[in-house]
Amino acid sequence: MKTLRIFFLLFFVSVLTSCAQQKKYISYAVQQGETMKSIAKDNGMKARDLMRLNPDVSKKPSVNTVIIIPNKNYGKEESDSSSSQKTHTVLRKENLFSISQKYGISVDALKKANDIHGNNISVGRVLVIPNIENIVSEKLTEVAIDSSFITHTVVKDDTLFSLTRRYQISEEALYEFNRALKDGLNLGMVLIVGEKTEDVVEVNIFEDIITDKPLNVLLMLPYKLNSIDINDQEFEWDNRLLNIVTDFHTGALIAIDSLRNRGAQINIDVVDTENSASKISSVLREKDVDDYDVVIGPLFLKNAKQVSKSTSTPVIAPIFSKTQTSVSDNNLVKVAPNKQELEDKVLDYLLKSYKGEKIIITGDSTVTTGAKISQIMAKLRTHDSINDITVLKPKDGYIKKERFIEVIDTVQYKNWVLLVGDNLLVTTDVVNNLGVMPLEKRDIQMFSFGMNSNFDNVSNTDLARLKFTFSKAAYIDVLSVEARSFEKLYKAKNHIRPSDFATKGFDVTYDTLLRLMDGSFNDGAKEGVSRRVASKFDYSKRMFGSTENKGVFLLQYQDNLELLQLD
Repeated sequence: MKTLRIFFLLFFVSVLTSCAQQKKYISYAVQQGETMKSIAKDNGMKARDLMRLNPDVSKKPSVNTVIIIPNKNYGKEESDSSSSQKTHTVLRKENLFSISQKYGISVDALKKANDIHGNNISVGRVLVIPNIENIVSEKLTEVAIDSSFITHTVVKDDTLFSLTRRYQISEEALYEFNRALKDGLNLGMVLIVGEKTEDVVEVNIFEDIITDKPLNVLLMLPYKLNSIDINDQEFEWDNRLLNIVTDFHTGALIAIDSLRNRGAQINIDVVDTENSASKISSVLREKDVDDYDVVIGPLFLKNAKQVSKSTSTPVIAPIFSKTQTSVSDNNLVKVAPNKQELEDKVLDYLLKSYKGEKIIITGDSTVTTGAKISQIMAKLRTHDSINDITVLKPKDGYIKKERFIEVIDTVQYKNWVLLVGDNLLVTTDVVNNLGVMPLEKRDIQMFSFGMNSNFDNVSNTDLARLKFTFSKAAYIDVLSVEARSFEKLYKAKNHIRPSDFATKGFDVTYDTLLRLMDGSFNDGAKEGVSRRVASKFDYSKRMFGSTENKGVFLLQYQDNLELLQLD
C-alpha cells in the first residue's frame, strides 16, 4: 500500500509539472529588492511588457506581491528517447536565424529540413531540427557553402594577399575554409571569405510606462486662417493648411485618449495662435506657461521659438522647417530630423558595409550638388580602403546609357551607385538605365538620401532590381500592431483613414507625454529610442542648445517590391 501511495504521488507531481510547462504564464512572488524592471530583465523581456501583464502593480512592488510572468518552459518540446529526431516549437519573436543559432546549424539547413522557401515562420509551428551528422559528412574535405557565408569568385589578378586585405581575413582562415586552396588559386574558383554575422549594437530602448503623475499640456495650433500665408516658404506641402492643422489636432487627441485609457492623468488646454506673433504674445500674457509640463506647438518653427523664449517649459516644434538648423533655444525640442541626419544614415551604412565595392556618385551639374558630392567623397575616404570614387554628371541635361556601361564594373566588383539631389531627369536616367541592365552583366546597388517626388516616374520593379536603399524621416509598417491599432481608432472617430499629419500628431503627442511620465522631458529624452506609428524618436541635446531628434529609418526595396527596414 505504501508503494502504491508513492506511485500516485509521483504520478501527481509529474502531471503538475507537465501542466505547468504548458501554461504560458505562471505566478511569481516578488523578492526583497526586486523591481518590475529587474524582474523583466531576469525573464528576458521588457519592463513595459511585464507592466502590461500586471497593470495594477507599481514599478516597485512590495515584497511577496504576486505577479504574472512568462513560463520559461512554455513551448519547449520534451525529449523523446525513442527517437533521435529533434523538434522545436516556434515561440514569439523567434526567427529562422535565432533558431539556427540555438541548435548550431545553418539557416539553409533548417529551411531545407522543413521545406521552407521564404524567411517567415509562424508562431506555434513545429520545426524539424536536422542532425549535424546529416548536414556535414565526416568524409567532406570542403566546408559546405550556404547563405551563412560570404563568398568570392576568383578573377584575373586576384592573389591571396589581395583577398585577405579586401575581406579582412587571415591567410590561415582562408585555407581553413577552402581546403582546395592547397592546389593553388584558380580562375572561377568560389571561395568562402568570411561568415555573415549580425552586428549587435547596444541600443537603449525607451520603455513605455504609465505612472500616476498628472500632466498638464498646452496645445498651440493656428486654427483661424485669416492671417495665415499658405505659401509660407518654410513648407513644401500641397495640402491646405486647415486640413493639416485639423488632422494634427485629431491625431493628438487620439494619443491623449489612448493614454487616459491606460490610466494616465492628462489635462489639456488648447489655444489658437492664428499664426500671429501678437496673438501669441497675448496668449503668453494671459497664461502662465510655466505651469504646464509641456507645450506642443506652435506649428511654425518661428512661432515655437517665440514661445520657447518666454518660458522654461519644453516647447515641442512638430514640423520640419528649412531654417531649423539655425534655431537652437535651450528648451526647444525639434521633432523633425535635420536633413544631415538623412545623409549620415546612408553614408554610415556605406562605411560600415564596405567590402571593396566600386563607388559611383551621380547627380545634377549644379554648384550646390557639386559641393555636396565633394563633402560626401571626403567622408567616404575616411575609410582606409576607399580611394577610387567615380563621379558621373549629366551632359546636355541627361546621362546616356553608354556612359553607365563605361563605368560599371561587370567583372570583379560589386557596384554602389549613390544618387545625390532631387533632379527629376537625372533620377529617371539613373534608375531607367541601371534597372534594365542584364542581370548577368551587373551587380549594382543604388542609394539615395531620401525618396521624394523625383522618383514618381520611375519603376518600382527597377528599384527592386537595384536593391534601392534610402533614408526616410517617417515610415509606416502597415502590418505592425501600432499602425493597425491607430488606423482602427482613427477610422472609428473620423470615418476616414488617417493622413500623414494625423499620424504625426498622434506620434508626437503620444511619445512626448510618455517621456514626461516619470520626470522632466529632458530626463525622458535620455531614456532611449522609441518607435511609434510612423516616427522614430532618438533625442540628443546640444550643449547650451535645443533637443533634436536623430531618429531616421534606413529602408531597402526587396524583390517582392516590399520595403525592408535595415535598422
